[in-house]
Amino acid sequence: MYRPKEKSVDSTMLIDPSAWYALYTRPRHEKAVYRSLTARGVEAFLPLHEVLSQWKDRRNWVAMPLFPGYLFVNLPKQDLWLVRATPGVVHLLSDGQGPVPVPADQVLAVRELVERPVTVGRWPYVREGDRVVVKAGPLIGLEGFFVRRKNQSRLVMSVDLLGRSVAAEVDAECVELVEPALAARARS
Repeated sequence: MYRPKEKSVDSTMLIDPSAWYALYTRPRHEKAVYRSLTARGVEAFLPLHEVLSQWKDRRNWVAMPLFPGYLFVNLPKQDLWLVRATPGVVHLLSDGQGPVPVPADQVLAVRELVERPVTVGRWPYVREGDRVVVKAGPLIGLEGFFVRRKNQSRLVMSVDLLGRSVAAEVDAECVELVEPALAARARS
């Protein structure tokens, strides 16, 4: 992780000492940007998944970005200039007033999901459904949305700022309801 040189700073300046931010890259530059940032000592996370790619003469498994065009960095806000100066970076995701941090629990949930021994793939972004926690199997402890499609059960995790989701197959008997969807919608 990138550590800035020691400076005497007022403790009120360190309201958010380090947060996760999403950045958008030029098309197909995610891996190059990731390598460049990590070479500078910046903590970066590029979620990848294996895809069977077809060429004219062969087929091969290739690691592709789970969120094409996006990756995450963990830096203090005052050090975001390191990211902006990286070749291949288009911009940091912002709300018009400045970069917006991605909730750490969403980034860490995606990180845990891609590190587990399960098949992971892209999924349409979801907001509704039953929130569940996995009680058994390789995804134990992860929370997400439970979705059924074509007789398959999936655990879907969303990154709200990106408007993107990922899904992994899960046994329907291994999940437990966290909060019914109707109760969640009633509070909104």
